Amino acid sequence: MEMEAPADQASGKHIVLVHGACVGGWAWFKVATRLRDAGHRVSAPDLAASGVDPRPLREVPTFRDYTKPLLDLLECLPPGEKVVLVGHSLGGVNIALACELFPEKVAAAVFLSAFMPDHRSSPAYVLEKFVEGGTLDWMDTEFKPQDPEGKLPTAMQFGPLVTRAKFLQLCSPEVCEITNLSLC
Repeated sequence: MEMEAPADQASGKHIVLVHGACVGGWAWFKVATRLRDAGHRVSAPDLAASGVDPRPLREVPTFRDYTKPLLDLLECLPPGEKVVLVGHSLGGVNIALACELFPEKVAAAVFLSAFMPDHRSSPAYVLEKFVEGGTLDWMDTEFKPQDPEGKLPTAMQFGPLVTRAKFLQLCSPEVCEITNLSLC
């Protein structure tokens, strides 16, 4: 989801919004609209197997593969252009990887209620600890193995109950419905 600011507002920053698990770039539609109206250039890419990206998760075997649309966006930036990365939830791990691989292209990284990996552990560490911690009642979330050997990541699909109760409790019924229709 690429949304450009009008030419007369080109003096704003380029802000890249990175979604969390089980959604896509569409999840930023309200924020992206306000940022664009304030004169910023906004990109909200769909990560692999998310949003409108048609690939099934089994075709995205690594976290780097999952993050590739974001990495491709950064790689294509003109020399000298820097972006502000904003990652929400799982998107924090994606922007951390992007910062590590493209430090010269990142003006700032914002971890918005996001996972933030440290430099000593694997990126998956924070996610594993979160799931192990049992701090969230997963309700109707489905965890699905992608292959019998366990070599591929386990897919996670939020159901409408957990989405409404835990993630969208402050949203209008219309936003909840759009989200439920659009979940990966």
